[in-house]
Amino acid sequence: MSLTVRHEPDAERYTVYEGDELQGWIDYDRSGTTMRLLHAEVPPLMRNKGIGGEVVRAILDDLRTSTTDSVQPVCGFVRVWMRRHPEYADLTDR
Repeated sequence: MSLTVRHEPDAERYTVYEGDELQGWIDYDRSGTTMRLLHAEVPPLMRNKGIGGEVVRAILDDLRTSTTDSVQPVCGFVRVWMRRHPEYADLTDR
């Protein structure tokens, strides 16, 4: 699966596409130098197929290279996903 991350700062959202098809998004807000990941969503037909995790991974990979802000996973899904993938823990410790 080749995913493309798009940052939509006016909507405070990161979206993930495969080709032209929306795979999911994460809404966020900022508090100082912390990006709070508030809510992750995938379209209903994409659920329970591992797409949510791929969306989180793609967005965190993008954040790792595009910002030095720390990441605070407020969304329960993102929080659990990050706990299961400790290789992303450094994003919360910046």
